[in-house]
Amino acid sequence: MINGKTIGVGIITHNRPNELIKLYRSLPLDILDELVIVNDGHLFSEFHEITHTLINNPENLGVGKSKNIALRYLHERHVDHFFLIEDDVFIKNKSVFERYIQASKISGIQHFMFSQATPACLDDVVKPKMNADYVGGRIQLYQTCDGAFVYYSKACIDRVGYMDETYYNALEHVDHTLAIIKAGMHPPFWYFADIDNSKEFIGFDHKDFEHSTIFSQENYTKNQKAALNYFRDKQGVRVKDIPDLGPTETLKILKDIKRRHTKPVLFQTKSRQTRR
Repeated sequence: MINGKTIGVGIITHNRPNELIKLYRSLPLDILDELVIVNDGHLFSEFHEITHTLINNPENLGVGKSKNIALRYLHERHVDHFFLIEDDVFIKNKSVFERYIQASKISGIQHFMFSQATPACLDDVVKPKMNADYVGGRIQLYQTCDGAFVYYSKACIDRVGYMDETYYNALEHVDHTLAIIKAGMHPPFWYFADIDNSKEFIGFDHKDFEHSTIFSQENYTKNQKAALNYFRDKQGVRVKDIPDLGPTETLKILKDIKRRHTKPVLFQTKSRQTRR
């Protein structure tokens, strides 16, 4: 619990027992009110260490369905703050949960995601596309939408619901984030929100994407193509063709989100290119 509000964590794992245990051991269990682990792979002896709820899928259901199992579990227990974590990240600084909650409080943004678990960060820190400075802190907006570590407020899940389970192992989080954007709870597409300096709080193990348990599957290319086609048919646009509204319009939307979801406080933003 943080400031009287309940914290729920759902972990999704698939055939990475050592990484899962590393993540599990890194969690600040004393502040977590609910913790559920959804295993979408084999059972391993390492799991004996886990003393919290472990749900073993009867077969490989994919990321979308597995994340929904975790979301439903936490939602049914009425947690105030939701965190979904994949098994290839770990906690470096245990204040990270409070950091995301505080970022939501000062900005009004109801959904955040860790920005440093993408192919673009193989050799360096991914640079933000835009910064937004508020009274009480800074958030950073990135071009890449990633689902390795994500935050949702209860209001967000109540309003938008769960992920579209048609997606298997691709684009489920992108589609879900787009729904949150359309609900007016997140900045526009291509401006995905993260806390400032998140890499100091969260670690990422699998920088070799060839060894990803999803990317290395024989049917990954087929699944990805099917997901891209479904997204296009559902949304009426291909992912890559979603318009970039630009920093000026994004600033207007940030102000509107803040106005509707927090007490009004003046703040300034500046793009990376003009940062002093």
